[in-house]
Amino acid sequence: MSVTAKAPNSEKGRRFFAQLDQALCNGSWAEVPELARKTEKHAPERGCFTLVARIEAQIASASHRPTSASSAGMSSIHGLSDAIPRLQEAVVSGKSAPEDAYVASACLAEIHWLQEDAGAALRVLPQQDVSTAASGGQTAALGWLEVCAAKVAFIRAAALDAQGQDAEVQDIYRAATTQAPGSRTPELRRWTERLLARACMSDHRRTLQPTLVTLTEALVSFRAWTSFWQRAPPPASGSGIVPTRIDIPRRQVWKAYYDLLSVILSHDLLYNSSTTARSDLLLVPQRAIPDQQYTDAKTRQRAELKRVETTYESLLLNETQFPKATQTNAEVELWVEQAVSNWTILSSADWTDQELGEGGKAALGRGMLDILYRAATKTFHSTAILRQLFTVHAALDEFDLAMYAFNSYAEIVGRGKARAEKTGKNELGSDDDDTAILTATEAVRVLCKYGDREQAEKAVEIGETIKQWLGRQRPAGADELETTEDNKTGEARPPKNPTVSHLRPGTMSAAHRATGISLAHWARVTYDTDARAGLQGDAQVSLQKARSYDENDVETAYALARVLAETQNVPAAIEVTKRAIAASNALHVDDDGEHDNYSRQRQLVPLWHLLALCLTTRDEHNAAVKMCDAAFDQFGDSTVLFGRQGMLDSTMRSRAQRGLVDSMDDFEKEGLLQIKMTQLTLIELMEGAERAADFSDEVLRLYARLFGNPEQLKGPSRPPPTATSMAPPPTRAGGGTLRSIAGSIRPKSGRNSAERDTSRQVSSSLAAPPGTSLGRQTATNGQAIGAPISITVTNEDGVSAEKAQREPHHHHLHLPFKMRGHHGDFRDAGSLRSKKSAEDLNEISDGARANHESPPPVPPKDLDATDHAQTATATDSSAVAPAVNHSMSPDVPTNPQQPLKAMEHNRPPGDWPAPLGHERNAPEQDVRLPAPHPTTSHGVASLPNTGSLQERQYRSSTLVKVWLFIGALYVRAGFFDDTGGAIEEALRLVEAFEADRSAQHANALALFQKGWGGGKSVDELWADVWSAKGDLAVARELPFEAMEQYEQALTYFPDHPEAIIGLSDILMDIYEEKMPAEEPEPPLITSNLPSTPAYRSHITNNNPATRKLATPPPRLTTSKSSLASAGRERPPNARTKDPTPAQLNRLAARDRAYMLLSTLTKLGTGWDSAEAWFALARAHELSGEVGRAKRALWWTVEVGEAKGVRGWGEVVGGGGGYTL
Repeated sequence: MSVTAKAPNSEKGRRFFAQLDQALCNGSWAEVPELARKTEKHAPERGCFTLVARIEAQIASASHRPTSASSAGMSSIHGLSDAIPRLQEAVVSGKSAPEDAYVASACLAEIHWLQEDAGAALRVLPQQDVSTAASGGQTAALGWLEVCAAKVAFIRAAALDAQGQDAEVQDIYRAATTQAPGSRTPELRRWTERLLARACMSDHRRTLQPTLVTLTEALVSFRAWTSFWQRAPPPASGSGIVPTRIDIPRRQVWKAYYDLLSVILSHDLLYNSSTTARSDLLLVPQRAIPDQQYTDAKTRQRAELKRVETTYESLLLNETQFPKATQTNAEVELWVEQAVSNWTILSSADWTDQELGEGGKAALGRGMLDILYRAATKTFHSTAILRQLFTVHAALDEFDLAMYAFNSYAEIVGRGKARAEKTGKNELGSDDDDTAILTATEAVRVLCKYGDREQAEKAVEIGETIKQWLGRQRPAGADELETTEDNKTGEARPPKNPTVSHLRPGTMSAAHRATGISLAHWARVTYDTDARAGLQGDAQVSLQKARSYDENDVETAYALARVLAETQNVPAAIEVTKRAIAASNALHVDDDGEHDNYSRQRQLVPLWHLLALCLTTRDEHNAAVKMCDAAFDQFGDSTVLFGRQGMLDSTMRSRAQRGLVDSMDDFEKEGLLQIKMTQLTLIELMEGAERAADFSDEVLRLYARLFGNPEQLKGPSRPPPTATSMAPPPTRAGGGTLRSIAGSIRPKSGRNSAERDTSRQVSSSLAAPPGTSLGRQTATNGQAIGAPISITVTNEDGVSAEKAQREPHHHHLHLPFKMRGHHGDFRDAGSLRSKKSAEDLNEISDGARANHESPPPVPPKDLDATDHAQTATATDSSAVAPAVNHSMSPDVPTNPQQPLKAMEHNRPPGDWPAPLGHERNAPEQDVRLPAPHPTTSHGVASLPNTGSLQERQYRSSTLVKVWLFIGALYVRAGFFDDTGGAIEEALRLVEAFEADRSAQHANALALFQKGWGGGKSVDELWADVWSAKGDLAVARELPFEAMEQYEQALTYFPDHPEAIIGLSDILMDIYEEKMPAEEPEPPLITSNLPSTPAYRSHITNNNPATRKLATPPPRLTTSKSSLASAGRERPPNARTKDPTPAQLNRLAARDRAYMLLSTLTKLGTGWDSAEAWFALARAHELSGEVGRAKRALWWTVEVGEAKGVRGWGEVVGGGGGYTL
């Protein structure tokens, strides 16, 4: 019979019943007793439901403590036993409605479960489905019935799990995760959350040994969890919902979800977007997948990882309090470790910017830094967070911030170790000894690989810190932690327990390797010549210790072999290199390279190159060629290294067309490029320079494949060359521009011989397909990038004040007191060694004397600044006009010194006094721009975004090195016109990089210092270009032009080895009277004009005063000039008492050459240069110091015998460091 027929007031009964159902679903337990009473009064047939409602209210307010310990308003869980008989009677009586019996069985099972009786809970659980229970004729409590269904599923799964019935448990979890989770009411959300949480954590435990099936099932569960939380936000505080003891914190579930996605990411699994089958949610990426589908899957994976990461971080930071002095937030530190591990994978070459979404890897790195700094707000002096800050900042090229983080890390760790040594207790939350030492070794690697001289000194300090940490006493119990109660006075000192006895062998090897690398690196850059040999010896000892702990470490073997080779112990270097290569091959004899991304072969590339250079010291050139080929042959097929498209440009490559070089960093790529350059050098030695020049375009093709289109590093085309431009006009068709890298820069003979003799091929695995020339982009505005106007303020020693503060122990005494860019006056170039000067002059045979009264050599036109006090008396203003930056309009005059417009005053301009410094000359305005602003309409267009400034510096420096290498090759082959074109390409690159550098750092110090990152500074690049110009002028027998180019190189970089050696040879030629001190004036009669390019270049570029004349100067020979000796015969036995001005000029030239070479041979860049020591021996001989000359010559022989065809620093990229 229906409720309406029996109830006298059925309307009230239905209303109170609905209110009671709503109160139960909302968890309003205070309202339940009164509503149950009213429902029982007006609907007595619902007695079973009202009984369940009252007991549910008691369960919600029950405590897990015994009744005696509970408060007056709470009952005990164990006190609910009195309700069990009443519920059993209501279920078995058969008088209750089916839905009421269902909720009564669920309540009874809950009581048994709370009392930890899983068997009883399983026995009383309702066996019928909730839909069957709700099919009765009465009005059902649909809300609470749905809650009970979720409760029954949860209790059944928990009880079966407690009894170890895993199969049945997994079936329940699968059913719960496949259906739409309920979220309409608070109680339904609570039980659904508990059920999904148990399902997720159960699947997460099964992924500890991951398989594709377990990972897929876990991913389904966690996605159901995510779907639930997207529809059901967490309840507000004060809602009355009290979590019980079996609840799993939602933060723990989100952490497990993040761990699952991290496992999927680390195993490089791919989401499957083309199927709905649960078993195919994850795919192995080796399958043939279209690029668009692959990118979409990666994008979805990244978006899901980011969403879970953000959710968990929010929960973690909101629910975590700042730790007390005796506490540490270990969960925050573990979260940071996992986040950084995932960031490392996402930042690798396996992920592209398109796959990572908006912002790409740059936004990814910034987001990682935000996570670290937010985590730091919940920790105190966390060494884990500081360590990761150092790692991330260094990876983002923020090396200063990285070292700040490491300095804080080292200070905290050092103090902790000191306290641990004193108290015998480890500090809570501090990194262990292995982690701390490995972090310090990584700091040494960063400083030596990316830093400059200042960072090299810091690396030595960290090396000493590592030694101190190794010598620290470690607490006897590694697991004992220090607390505030342990800090007692009068404790006995713990027994001796050095740290080294507990470290892993890999840690010990890394520690000694870092110490040895820091010492070797400092020996190369130090100014203390007496300490260099000791530093190198200590470096060898440290590296040998490192090798004793791990004989198979490739990086240790390379660093040791490199130090041995630099110290002229080439046989030992060869032995170390061969043993390292053999051991590496033996360890990986069965490894095909697929699982480690050919990491072993990539590490061995520098060792193969170093071995090849060592073999060249024995003149084993054929064996060296085989070693260079072996560096590429170890990868197998060339498609493994360069992809399916081979040597074509690296841009716009699909995933299937990529090779290993697309996953290498810039240092590895330059290592491959250096091997190719060594191969060309060996071809030059065996077959001649002309033959090597035929294959010079392969180096450029390889650069384009490794680094992309080089045109993106160049500025717009330069204006027509000025009168002082070194490079002669091109003689080929094409409007005087280089048509392509592989075509127009290639010499005529090279192209012809390549067509004639196609059977001769270079033995290299880098042979490139033809037709990959890179055309140069021509600018439309005709703007050239001019050198910035910068003035170096010097102190009384002629040294930059800024540099003197940073480098107090090294002074460039050979620099005159001039502003940057001014040269040509040698009167202040150092001191004269005058004890034997007059006698030495009379010992030399008579020759022509330079006219002391003649004006000094005219500076070149592209000087950055002009000493107005000297140039006002030496030359006319029109003769020293610097090069200008042409504007957009072709009508703008090219003279940079333009008269100013009339001064806007009431008085006539002539009535005003002349401006200071312009008493005799009218004031003029210098219209040169130091650097074009990217936003100006007439300036140079900004460079494309190729990465950070350090990356652009490295790639520009590498490409400049390539062009100058090709230019030097052309010089030795006699292709002077092509040499000029190669140098012009390098000059354009330097101009573009200088403009880019000046836009971010508008000061001269930023241009002089290399700073962080690989490559060279702007000034050093300019010095390389000017030195190459000087070498070309020497090859063309234009010594005065060469001297000016070398002077300009030293103005930019005073320690440039090639410029110093080239200039010193010319200065000593002047002293020996093989050439006059000043360039002779050409005759005014224009007859019998030679038409060789050398003469035309000499007239056009070298002598501005006679630029309009067509008569070339007489060619200078290597013997004593006839012009110098004509008409001047020295009387027999005649000795001058005082030297003449011409003699003083010659003495100054000799002494300046001696000073330049003496300084160079004391530096790390020249102490092992055979050319520098040979030139120094010549300077000693000219000074009458025969003993010193002999010692210098013996050292020249010793250094030359242990010197390869190229420098040892060319083995690896980044300036030739000792790290891989």
